[in-house]
Amino acid sequence: MQHHAVLSALTTVWRSIPCSRSELNLDVVLSCGQSFRWKQINPSHWTGVLASQVWTLTQTDDHIWYTTYCLDGEENVDLVGLESQNMEPKQSATSAHRELKMERERRGCCKNTVDAEISCMGKTVTVNPSNNFIFVKSKKTEDDCDKVGRKKQDILMDYFQLNVELESLYKQWGKEDLHFRRVAQEFPGVRILRQDPTECFFSFICTSNNHISRIEGMIERLCKAFGKRLCQLDKAVYYSFPTLEALAG
Repeated sequence: MQHHAVLSALTTVWRSIPCSRSELNLDVVLSCGQSFRWKQINPSHWTGVLASQVWTLTQTDDHIWYTTYCLDGEENVDLVGLESQNMEPKQSATSAHRELKMERERRGCCKNTVDAEISCMGKTVTVNPSNNFIFVKSKKTEDDCDKVGRKKQDILMDYFQLNVELESLYKQWGKEDLHFRRVAQEFPGVRILRQDPTECFFSFICTSNNHISRIEGMIERLCKAFGKRLCQLDKAVYYSFPTLEALAG
């Protein structure tokens, strides 16, 4: 069984997009009632369905971090090298962490001064000791991982419309509207999601005379009844949003 990922844990592959909180505030944007399929499973970690894939997103001051999960019956290309040797990703990462610690002590370096790429059990393991995040990639699948990574990044860039520079718009709107200028200080990084039209349309229908928690429940039941099962994380099962054909049938 797969589990909900946490950035500080050494159990999955995370990728990132450079993005400040003033450009995107995940905690606000994913909970404000635009989309109803993102759940905060762990603090500041949002898991939901986007483009028929299950994602977990989180944020640091200057990056959006994301990971996806293999669908039922499929293999995660990011971890194929680990799985082919019947090894747990956490075991490899833990071994890499021990090796890095020894290297720090040998060099006499403090915790935050060494960035290292070391070989661990036949994998390339990149370690950033300032936060102890470890990223594991099989050399055999490096090209595949890069292609998948670019595609996923494009999906997020489009979904959050990150090609639009929000800070400059905030400044422009603040000059024109004093009320907006005051509110903007409390809510930076709020932007409109570019959602799938079908999901957006039917979600909007569900919003009539409802509150967010009830809308979330309605959409979840709709997906469970007519959508495709994607995967299970812990006790939660995730489904795609149903197609128009499935809803019409």
